[in-house]
Amino acid sequence: MEIRANQLTKSFGNQTVLSGLTFEVKQGSTLGLLGNNGAGKSTLIHLLMGLNHQDSGELTIDGLSWQQQQSHDGLRSRIGVLPEHGQLNPELTGAEQLRFTALLYGIDLSASMEQVMAMAEYLFEDLSVLEKRCGTFSTGMKKKLGLILAFLHKPQLVLLDEPFSGLDPGSSRLVINFLNAYSRRDRVILVSSHNLSYVEQVATDLAVLHESKFRFFGSMEEFTRSGQSQLESSLMELLAPEEKSTDQLRRLLS
Repeated sequence: MEIRANQLTKSFGNQTVLSGLTFEVKQGSTLGLLGNNGAGKSTLIHLLMGLNHQDSGELTIDGLSWQQQQSHDGLRSRIGVLPEHGQLNPELTGAEQLRFTALLYGIDLSASMEQVMAMAEYLFEDLSVLEKRCGTFSTGMKKKLGLILAFLHKPQLVLLDEPFSGLDPGSSRLVINFLNAYSRRDRVILVSSHNLSYVEQVATDLAVLHESKFRFFGSMEEFTRSGQSQLESSLMELLAPEEKSTDQLRRLLS
């Protein structure tokens, strides 16, 4: 599984969200996608999912664009997605949501139940939570179930939008271990997150989106100068936000 883009551009109305992106994600990579709110991270993920199409340029997954795919289902069956806000049916129990998603992917859940339960037990610890309705789940519980659903069919390309939001530090550690265990030479994982300390523990490569363009695209080692600096300090140095005077703020708050 490899991703290639050449001069990829996407606009909504008069606003250019992605401008001339050219990049390659090689198989075996875990790509950390960074950027401020509104930088275009979710738009890029939607293009990779085939939910939207670029205005110009090329985007291929394993050598084929979404438009060239004879069957979109064939490619979609190889992609796992965790949306930022999830897609759980609040009326279904966790177990029913698992069975429903397995049905959508054409998976014989009974044949892979041992593996599914192993994932659930690792992330939830208490499997009885799966008998509760998803509408009663906490944010963290929804996130964990969403992760299981994203990995249910052993996808080769995994797109995770804010996988750590809503998780406590202990649960985040479980997810980090989970992602590192899933990483393999024929797979690609993309993690979009604002939590830099967690991204640093899973990503082999980084892409930094800023004002519709990549300010950096390369290896984690290169970005942190072979580990001589932390991810957060390197990112702040790259983007170098303009310092704002706090004098007016002090006057307003006094």
